[in-house]
Amino acid sequence: MSSKYQVQAGDTLWELAERFYGDGRLFRVISVINHLTNPDNIVVGQGLEIPYVTFRYQVQVGDTKKKLALKFYNDIAMSEVYEIPNGAAQRDLIVGEWLLIPDLANVGHHTAVAGETLKVLAQRWYGEEGLWTIISIANHLPDGDPTPGTVLIQPRLNRLHTVVAGDTLWKLTEDNYGDGGTDRAQTLVKMVAAANFIDDPDLITVGQVIYFPSFELGG
Repeated sequence: MSSKYQVQAGDTLWELAERFYGDGRLFRVISVINHLTNPDNIVVGQGLEIPYVTFRYQVQVGDTKKKLALKFYNDIAMSEVYEIPNGAAQRDLIVGEWLLIPDLANVGHHTAVAGETLKVLAQRWYGEEGLWTIISIANHLPDGDPTPGTVLIQPRLNRLHTVVAGDTLWKLTEDNYGDGGTDRAQTLVKMVAAANFIDDPDLITVGQVIYFPSFELGG
C-alpha cells in the first residue's frame, strides 16, 4: 500500500523523497501522484500520498557488504538480498553507486500452493524470475522451493521490466496498473517516468530497465 503522510513544519518534497526513498531526486514521484502544480509549495497539514519506491542508498567510502546488511537488515546473512538486485553479488561495491535496498520489514505474505516455485513467484512479484534467490534467502529456504502451505514473506522490491522493441511507457504502465482512464493513465506514466529519471515519457530504449512504483504492500 502507499503511505499517507501529513506535511509537518519545515518539510520539503526533496526532504520527503530522501526520507522515504533515500534519494531526494525522486521528489517528482510524490509531486506527480499528488497533482502538485508547484512542488515547492506544500503546506503544514496537507495530506500526501507516498507511493512505494524501493529505497536507494549511495555507497560511501568505508562501506562493505556486511556493514550495509547490518545497517538495513541487522543481519549479515541477508547481504545478498540487496546484492543480487544490484548485480553486486560477484563484485565489490563501488563508491558513489546507487543501490536498491529491498524492504524486509514492511512486507506482504503469501501462502505457497502446489506447483508454485520461487522462480514463478519472482516473475509474478518482480517481473524477473532470476530474483528468486532473494525470496529464498529472506525466507531461509536453502533447500529450494517451498512446500504447499508454507507462508512466505515477500521482500518488497518494485516490479521491473526490461524494454524490448515495440514497448512504450504508456503500454507498460497500462499493463502494470490496468486501465484507469485517460487522466489516471497520464498521471501514472508521469509517475513511472519520474521514478526512473526519464525526462521524456515518449523516449525509452531497448534494454532499458523500468521500475514501477507500487500502491500495494509487497509490490
